[in-house]
Amino acid sequence: MSAIWPGALVVVYLAVTGMLLLIGRSHVQPGGLALHFGALAAMAAATWLKTTPRWLQLWAPLLVLLFLYTEMPMLIRAAGHDTFFDASVIRWERAMFGGQPAIEWAGRWPFRALSELLHAAYLSYYLIIVSVPAVLYLSGRREEFSEAVLVLMLTFITCFVSYIALPVSGPRYVWDSLAGAIGGRIRELAIWLLDARSSEGTAFPSSHVAVAVAQSILAVRYFGRTGLVLAVLSSALAFGAIYGGFHYAVDVVSGAFLGAVTTVLGLAAANPLRRVQPTQANATAPT
Repeated sequence: MSAIWPGALVVVYLAVTGMLLLIGRSHVQPGGLALHFGALAAMAAATWLKTTPRWLQLWAPLLVLLFLYTEMPMLIRAAGHDTFFDASVIRWERAMFGGQPAIEWAGRWPFRALSELLHAAYLSYYLIIVSVPAVLYLSGRREEFSEAVLVLMLTFITCFVSYIALPVSGPRYVWDSLAGAIGGRIRELAIWLLDARSSEGTAFPSSHVAVAVAQSILAVRYFGRTGLVLAVLSSALAFGAIYGGFHYAVDVVSGAFLGAVTTVLGLAAANPLRRVQPTQANATAPT
C-alpha cells in the first residue's frame, strides 16, 4: 500500500475541520485557526512533496496526533456546543449497568496494589499507540507499517468526529472518583498527565480503548500469538479507565466496538489501495 494514504486521510480530516473552524470562527482564536491551517499545509507537504524524507512521510500522521487531540476543544466550540452530553451518557450507563461503575468499582475493590496495576495499564496507552507501527518499521515491513498507520488514523479520526458531534466531559469532571482515596504514585502520575494534556469533551467513545483494541487486532495479525500480550494489556487498560474514574463504562464499551469496526474497515480499504500504485505505474509506462 502506498505510504501516502494515511497522510491523505489526515489531510482530508484537517480540510473538513478547517471549514468548520471558518464557519464557527466567532468561537475560535485567530492563533488557533492559523495553527490548524499550518498543520494542514505541513501534512500536505509531508504527504506529497517529493523532497520530503521517506521516514517523515511515513511517520507524519503519527507525529501530528498530539496536535489533533489538543485542538479538540476549539473544534467543539466551533461546532456550537455550549453544554456537553454527560447527562445522556449517565442515563445510558444506568440503563446498561444498573449503576455507575466509574464511581462504584474503586469503592468495591479498594486495594492499593490493584489500583496501581490498573492505573499502570491505563498509562501504557502512550506506548500502545506506536507499539505495532514501531515494530513493523524497525523490522523493515514498510507495506504493513503503512497499513497499520492507516487503521490507526482511521480509528483516531472516527473518535475525533464523534467528539465534535457529541462531546462528553467524562466522570472525572462530574464526580470525585473513590480511586483518589486509595492513592498511589502511579495514579498521581496518571492524574498529572491528564491535567496537563487532557482535552475536555473527548470521553465518548474512549479513544484509549478504541486504539488499544485496534492495535491488539493488528498485533495478532502481524505477530501471531505474541500479539495476545497486547490484547491482555489492552483489557487491563479498559478496566483501569473505569476503575480510575476516567471514563464511563459506556465510553469503554463503545470505544472497544469502534476500534474493532475501524480496524476491519481499514484493513478492507488497504487491499484495493495496495493495488492503486502499481496500476497507475502500468498506465503510464512506455509502450
